[in-house]
Amino acid sequence: MVRLRGMVLALLLLPAVSVGSQIPGLSSGKKPPAQTAPADSLGRDNPHDTVMGFIRAAQDENYSVAAQYFQPPPGHRPLGKTEEQDLAEQLLAVMNQKILPHALDSLSRDPQGKLDDGLPPNHELLSGVRESSGTIAIELLRLDDDHDHKIWLISRKTLDTIPDIYDSLQFSDIEKRLPAILTKHRILSMPPWQWLAIIVAIPLAVLLAWGFSIASRLILHIYRERRDFRIVHVESLYHLGPGTLLFSAMVHYVFVFFIGASIVYRQYYRSVLFIILAIAFYWLMARSTKWLADRIVLRLTSSGRMAERSIVSLARRVLEVLIFIAVALATLAGLGVNVTAALAGLGIGGLAIGLGAQKTFENLIGGISVLTDKALQVGDACRIGDQRGTVEDIGLRSTKLRTEDRTVVTIPNGTVATAVLENFRQRDKILFRQSIRLRYDLSSDHLRYLLEEIRSVLKENSHVEDSSSRVRLLRFADWAIEIEVYAYVLVRDFTEFLGLQEELLLSVLESIEKTGAAIALPSQATLVTQDAWVDPEKAKAAKSRGGSVSSPGGTDGKLPSR
Repeated sequence: MVRLRGMVLALLLLPAVSVGSQIPGLSSGKKPPAQTAPADSLGRDNPHDTVMGFIRAAQDENYSVAAQYFQPPPGHRPLGKTEEQDLAEQLLAVMNQKILPHALDSLSRDPQGKLDDGLPPNHELLSGVRESSGTIAIELLRLDDDHDHKIWLISRKTLDTIPDIYDSLQFSDIEKRLPAILTKHRILSMPPWQWLAIIVAIPLAVLLAWGFSIASRLILHIYRERRDFRIVHVESLYHLGPGTLLFSAMVHYVFVFFIGASIVYRQYYRSVLFIILAIAFYWLMARSTKWLADRIVLRLTSSGRMAERSIVSLARRVLEVLIFIAVALATLAGLGVNVTAALAGLGIGGLAIGLGAQKTFENLIGGISVLTDKALQVGDACRIGDQRGTVEDIGLRSTKLRTEDRTVVTIPNGTVATAVLENFRQRDKILFRQSIRLRYDLSSDHLRYLLEEIRSVLKENSHVEDSSSRVRLLRFADWAIEIEVYAYVLVRDFTEFLGLQEELLLSVLESIEKTGAAIALPSQATLVTQDAWVDPEKAKAAKSRGGSVSSPGGTDGKLPSR
């Protein structure tokens, strides 16, 4: 009964509990979630968006909207609508000509702004160019709007200085003198006259930079002539190099900034210019490293240090790859890419590439080991495995041989490092070894005489090493008596050795003719004998002699019985 009453009471209280959970203040002490304030419709929640919103509105010639980014006048002093719109137009012109693009990127995107810039709270500065009167800056303040929301506005203190700065702009009077079709209309937020000026300035900047490059090369040419240095070829004075590209890009950028082109356009233009500067810088560094490497190689070649020359060539290529990676990372950082994430991705990608390109790294390390061990140099005659030729190039991945058939064989450096390598350049002398076959009808005294004559031929030749030379009677072969002539010829060049070998062979042949000996020719003798190989008389005697011999088991020649 008690349990039944409890169940009825619980059923009666359940609706009340569910209703009470929906009434604020009657729940279990939990407060309802706070309502977030709606975002500002003009995007004035942080300093960066305030400035960019003003620029976009002013470039679209929507000056009434652009004026809403201004701080209201103090004391609610009313300003005319036309006056505020003119002020917005003037401020845009000042920003286009006095504010650098990277200053926009430095503005904070945090609603509270930067708190560590040394400025009072709720204050931000957009810095511009430095002039004699000081650095031009646009101040932003964080204020409350009509709905008590915090927004960022361009301060009235800054706006009061804009008319005077606008009157000092160089192109304000020029625009007034140009036709209306070139100033009133807009093409991608810029008047047509600025686009024409930018396009015309491109060839002018290139010509100016080219002229400056030619003048500097002529000065260097005259200086080298007077100092008796190697003369610069005339055709090299007029080429377009990385310096020309670098200088022309900088001149064009200064001109674009000088004419007051749109700051938004200059942001995109700065990215393109940054890429151009990166290409010119890498081009300049690659040419400088090649020039320096060529000078070092020239000195090493003149001193005969061929291994170091190959190492310099390999080091130059590795250095160019490292410079390219550094320039690429710097360019990505300048374009706003997170380089840390890119490096992490490169690390993971490098690990995957390393696992998939083991042979490539094996060849790279093999090439370095071949050069550091000085096993091969460019120009060496060698044999690598079953390939023979002259080394034409030792690269990062492979070694190229010019064979005797005038073909080029490419061998991976990993194979070169592990193969049996024979370098003919490093030999100090070449072996001369011949086997002379003489006829069997020579007497021993005749052979001694011939041996002494051949030994005298070797001693009289100044290119033959005396300590290791020998002439010996070697063996009695099947159809000739063999004499070995063994000597080292003190030359390194194989072509020169062939000439000396020819001279020695002719001298040996003259010695053979002088002594009356003769070279044996391969021959085969046939002997004609009697039909029966066994002599009958000797066979009969052997048989009778064998019958008289007693057997081991008894006197009768029979085996003993068991």
